[in-house]
Amino acid sequence: MKRKKLPIGKSDFKSLREENYYYIDKTEFIEEILEKRTEVTLICRPRRFGKTLNMSTLKYFLDIENAAKNRSLFSGLNIEKTEHINEQGKYPVIFLTMKGISGDNFSQFLQKFSSELGNLYNKYEFFRDKMNKRELAYFDKIWLEVPDTDFSSALRFLSDILYKHYNIKPVLLIDEYDSPMIASHEKGYYDKAKELIGNFYGSALKDAPISFAVVTGILRVAKESIFSSLNNLKVSTLLSSDYNYFGMTETEVESVLKYYKLETTIESAKNWYNGYTFGNEKMYNPWSILNHCDSGKLESYWVNSSANTLIMQLLKDSDTSIKDIFYELLRGGKAKAILDDNMIFGERYSDSTILYLMFSAGYLTIENTGEDEDQYYLRIPNLEVKKYFRKTFIELLTNNSRDSFSQLKTALKDGKICGNNSVEEKINSMFEASMSYFDGSKEEKFYHNLILGMMIGLDSSFYIHSNREEGLGRYDLALEPKNKNGIGYIFEFKVANSNSKSDLDFAGTHALDQINEKCYEQGLKQRGIEKIIKIGMVFSSKVMKLYIR
Repeated sequence: MKRKKLPIGKSDFKSLREENYYYIDKTEFIEEILEKRTEVTLICRPRRFGKTLNMSTLKYFLDIENAAKNRSLFSGLNIEKTEHINEQGKYPVIFLTMKGISGDNFSQFLQKFSSELGNLYNKYEFFRDKMNKRELAYFDKIWLEVPDTDFSSALRFLSDILYKHYNIKPVLLIDEYDSPMIASHEKGYYDKAKELIGNFYGSALKDAPISFAVVTGILRVAKESIFSSLNNLKVSTLLSSDYNYFGMTETEVESVLKYYKLETTIESAKNWYNGYTFGNEKMYNPWSILNHCDSGKLESYWVNSSANTLIMQLLKDSDTSIKDIFYELLRGGKAKAILDDNMIFGERYSDSTILYLMFSAGYLTIENTGEDEDQYYLRIPNLEVKKYFRKTFIELLTNNSRDSFSQLKTALKDGKICGNNSVEEKINSMFEASMSYFDGSKEEKFYHNLILGMMIGLDSSFYIHSNREEGLGRYDLALEPKNKNGIGYIFEFKVANSNSKSDLDFAGTHALDQINEKCYEQGLKQRGIEKIIKIGMVFSSKVMKLYIR
């Protein structure tokens, strides 16, 4: 039997169904939308989790245009078994995607926005001969992308035209609504874009004759930022328990793996691609599962580029506390945050704001709730995201390149401690690059986290143990080679009283004596590691020195 094609990158429901692509039935999404029939529904989920496909499915189901032909697309699907099948093809539908509306400046942004609206209006060219002169004049300005056109009422106008023609209030679908806001914030013209897009959305969602509207995006942008005049908004974020038709459930993953005859165990798939918290459910990343089915390899496929630049910008501007949090996350730990699901661009961003943004974008998931209302403990959801964290965020936070991590790994595996291309040289150069972000500190924890961030990139060759009880105490850091014949390392960190040679030497000797007295190497020896190098690492402001025994 010839298997169906994998729908990688396919977000048009009609072509997916007609061209024999594998489809996971999510049409219960339509049922929930029609059951609740909220005037305006905003659904926030990460990219690549099926938002556009679900919106496309909703469009083809509701659209009065080609209704009879579209009916066959839903043959055998869940929605066909419900009473809502009677609403198929009953509404005029306006479908607009805001994805890709960006630019290096506001002029470029406006040009792309104008072009997208011109393309939307082009679909309704056949209405022109039914318009009066005034309507025709405004339609042609949008359609022909006339400069200096007032776009604020463009969607409301189109709704008026469809309502007048069909005598049925249209359904409005806006996909990736926040994409222009993220792009404009990144490029520095947010205030101009906010006024334009705010008026554009507001006039359509508040004043237009619509049956209902569904809007999707990554972030819930606070009403103060863009929806200031909108009082009819029902919001579903990752913290909500409704509209759980985005991503893949474990049952769906098992089915697709079986269909494409993958030998991947569900446990392996879970470790790599599961862990996203949507309400009370854990979901798999559909983009990664489909790509895995195509290649057969367990590796990273998903990069959330839409919010990534914004996250990087916020991290670069953040203080040392968020960096400490990230080192803890990369160690497999948790971060406590207040998840306020209102993103207000332009305000001072707290650690919790950055963590909420990363949670919304899919980089973090909820481990458990905290003691207070809206307080959560977050962690990295799976191996795929952890690898992306390690390669990208740690490079940013420590200001080091991937080559630096690779060179340090080589020196550690070879046991080359001093000289050119040595452990000492590489850690020193990485330390100096990282310290460009900081003023230095007198706290050992600060340096501990900084060095740990460098070492996280070594986990393909070493097990990285931090603050672990061994022997008669608790060492600071150990590198245990995954190859039992390799070299193991014990690190003890100390902060010297000053940069003087005597103070540095005193702290270094103290660190090495502590390793010996506390028998920190005992655990590595018991696990079969015979060659162990002990290193005292001493810090003073922006100075770092290694002592070896």
